[in-house]
Amino acid sequence: MVIAVWRQTFGGSSGARRTLGRPSRGADQAQARRYYKMSIAAAQQAQHPLLAIYMQGSFGQYATTAGDAVHGLRLLRDAAGRLPRSAPHTARAWLASLEAVSLGYLGDRAALKALDDAQRHADASFSGDPVWPWVFQLDAAKIASYRAVAASRLGLPKVAAEAFRVANGSARSPKQAAIVAVEHARATASGGHLDQACALTLAAYDIGSQYESERVCQAVHDFRASLGTRAPQRVTAELDERLHSAYTGRTN
Repeated sequence: MVIAVWRQTFGGSSGARRTLGRPSRGADQAQARRYYKMSIAAAQQAQHPLLAIYMQGSFGQYATTAGDAVHGLRLLRDAAGRLPRSAPHTARAWLASLEAVSLGYLGDRAALKALDDAQRHADASFSGDPVWPWVFQLDAAKIASYRAVAASRLGLPKVAAEAFRVANGSARSPKQAAIVAVEHARATASGGHLDQACALTLAAYDIGSQYESERVCQAVHDFRASLGTRAPQRVTAELDERLHSAYTGRTN
């Protein structure tokens, strides 16, 4: 039923799949918001409340990473508030983790408590099988990846570094790994290790280019902008050349 409603709503649109998987700026952001809202409506039409909550949580995550953490947080908290009492612990752990990241983007240390809540629910989730649409368990490495991003955004380089170390064991897609690498670079740069930070973002940018992920490439651009002129040109030269290639057509 859910798949049928999805096909009816999106008409097999490859554009919808690309936009949801690769959000970008400007007009594409408006299109992404449209597709997310359509997917939530499709789940509601299918009378599958957990799927609707899952899609809204994904929408909140997208809003946060697209630069609108205030509304991302609102979407996530609304989704969490609509979870039925019978909802799986994995759902609560996932939403708490996403809330923590949004709070981190906003510089709110309440993110640390949200991460503790996420870990508590994740620990409880191992007593049962995942419930669709959550087809995975949130293990310690996955929770650590959320903790690393939140700590990076909160300016806690030591906490972030330890979390990134634990998160290295988490299975991710190449694009997800690239996004996490950029956050790792932020924490590394805040600790004063600019050479290492630029190396991380350089590798992330290459992955973003390979997979044509605007989200990854934009994250690298945002990181470079955050450095401003405080980083020596010798440190940023290779990264700057790679970023400039988007305007010249050269890839290296």
